Amino acid sequence: MTPVRVGPNRWVVEAMDTVFSLVVPNLGTAPGVPSVVAAIAADWRRTEARLSVFRADSEISRWRAGRLPEARLSDETRAVMRACDALSGLTGGLFSARRGSGYDPTGYVKGWALARAARALDGAGLTSYCIGGGGDIIARGLGPHGVPWRVGVAHPYRAHEFATIVTAIPGDDRPLAVATSGTAERGAHIVNPLDGWRPTRSSVTVVGHDIALVDAVATAALAAGRSGGDASAHLVASLGLEAVGFGEDGRVWWTPGMPDWALLPAGQG
Repeated sequence: MTPVRVGPNRWVVEAMDTVFSLVVPNLGTAPGVPSVVAAIAADWRRTEARLSVFRADSEISRWRAGRLPEARLSDETRAVMRACDALSGLTGGLFSARRGSGYDPTGYVKGWALARAARALDGAGLTSYCIGGGGDIIARGLGPHGVPWRVGVAHPYRAHEFATIVTAIPGDDRPLAVATSGTAERGAHIVNPLDGWRPTRSSVTVVGHDIALVDAVATAALAAGRSGGDASAHLVASLGLEAVGFGEDGRVWWTPGMPDWALLPAGQG
């Protein structure tokens, strides 16, 4: 999990079963960035040790197995659990870490970790950066060429093609958060907690400013798509976010404000 510098302003970090990348333009004005990147990688390492359900020795796994009392959970783990419960309420149960007698916060942890990394860069006085991991992106300021960041969204049915490109709105100083949940790469891995339905050939890309929220809502919106894109779009819009997606029938849908962020793919919206 040691950061690997792969360019003058780019690092990659393997953590939490994915590869994270950090791009920080204009490093000449921020000589302390490498130490900040190292601190971010260390935070991701701690996050995995606490919250990975794929590690038997993680804090959350030991708690789930009854080997760690709840009173001994770290503040970070407790914060994630509270956030997951709140998101369950916001999404009407479509996002849930509680599966029967089990508990799995995986759908929230990656976005939460990216948000912590962004705050670390903010705290270091950096106003332009892009952090990505597992299909989720949080970016701020301008890219390396002095223009707003652009985030490509993979087409769920056409390999090596973009369905659209999301562009940060000029003049908006807030972070750009983009998260995609879909079946193209990992198959039917998302389950609707309410009825057990699994999407098999759809995707949802959600856009906003809070990557932890955007990431979780993308998962919930995908789970909501059994009867088409209307239910997914309604959920996203009700939370003040925007999205574009492909339903199980292959049709394109989007929320009313999404054209402000992207040139939308051909199809029915």
